Amino acid sequence: MRIIVTGATGFAGREVVRAALRRGHEVLAIGGKNTPRAPDLKRILNLDLTDRAKVEALILDEFPQAIINCAALATIESCQLNPTLATQLNTDLPAQLAQLSFHVGAKLIHFSTDMVFDGARGNYGHTEQTNPLHLYGKTKAAGEIDVLKYGREHAAVIRTSLLNGNSPTGERGIHERLFLDWSSGKSSTLFTDEIRQPVSASNLADVAVELCERPNLSGVYHWAGLAPISRFEMGQAIAEYFGLDAKKYVQASQRQDHPQHAQRPRDLSLQLHPLAGKLRTPAQPFVDQLNELRVPRGCEAWYEQETGRKVVRLLEKGVDF
Repeated sequence: MRIIVTGATGFAGREVVRAALRRGHEVLAIGGKNTPRAPDLKRILNLDLTDRAKVEALILDEFPQAIINCAALATIESCQLNPTLATQLNTDLPAQLAQLSFHVGAKLIHFSTDMVFDGARGNYGHTEQTNPLHLYGKTKAAGEIDVLKYGREHAAVIRTSLLNGNSPTGERGIHERLFLDWSSGKSSTLFTDEIRQPVSASNLADVAVELCERPNLSGVYHWAGLAPISRFEMGQAIAEYFGLDAKKYVQASQRQDHPQHAQRPRDLSLQLHPLAGKLRTPAQPFVDQLNELRVPRGCEAWYEQETGRKVVRLLEKGVDF
C-alpha cells in the first residue's frame, strides 16, 4: 500500500513511518530535517503543510492509497502563542486532506486528542459530546468535524492521550520530561487527582497503520493505554523502572493546591470500545509500555552516577548518523 505520512518529523509521525515500513508498505514521509531515516524509506519530502496549493499538488500527483495525518501544533502553550498556525495545522489541514483523500479514494487516518473533552467526568465514549477548554482542544475538535464531513467513509479519527516513549527531541516523552527535571536536581510535583491514559507511541502507530489496512473501519475512535493512571502514579512507576528512588524524585500534590493549574482537565480517561474489539493490535497497560523506554540523551552521566547502572546506547539512524 502507498501511504503518505504527514508530520513524519514528530513524535507520533516517526513511529508511524517505522510501523508502516515494518508492515511492508511503501511510505512517503512528509516532515522536516529530522524526518526518520530507515533502510526501507526511499522517499522523504520537506513540505510546508500550510501551503494549500502544494499539499493539493502532492496528493494529486502521488495518488496514495492511504494518508496518515500526524501533523499538528500539539501543545496548549504553542497554540496560545500562535493561534493562526494552530488553526491552519489542527483544523484547515485535516479538512483539506479529507477532501483530497475522498477525491482520490484514499483512506485517511487523522490523530486527534483526549483534550477535546473537558475532563470533568472521565471515561469518555467515542460518541460523546466534546467540550474543549482551550484553543488546542477547540482546533482539534473542529478538525475532527471537518475530517468526518469531507472524508466520509474514507476517514477515521483516532482520539488519543499522552504519548509515552522515546521522542525525536528527547523532550516529548513522559519520562523524558521527568528526567530533565531530575538530572538538574529538581523533584517532580505530580497530581494524584489528574487522570490520563498514556499510550505507547509505537503501539499507537501500529493501530494507525492497521486502520489503513481495514477499509471497513471509519468514524471516530478512541485509542490509549489499557487503563487510567494518575500523573503521580506515572512518575512513581517511571522512577522505579529506572532504579531511582521514587520518594526522592516524585512528590504528590493535588490540583486544588496549585490555582494556576485548576482549569486543567481533571480526568481524560477514554473508553477504548469498540476499536479495541476490532483490531489485532492490543492495548497496553502502562507497566508494559515502560519496557520501551531508554535513558534520555544528555542524562546518561547523571543516571550512571545516581544508580551505578551503565547506559548502553545503540546508534540510531537519523539521529547519530
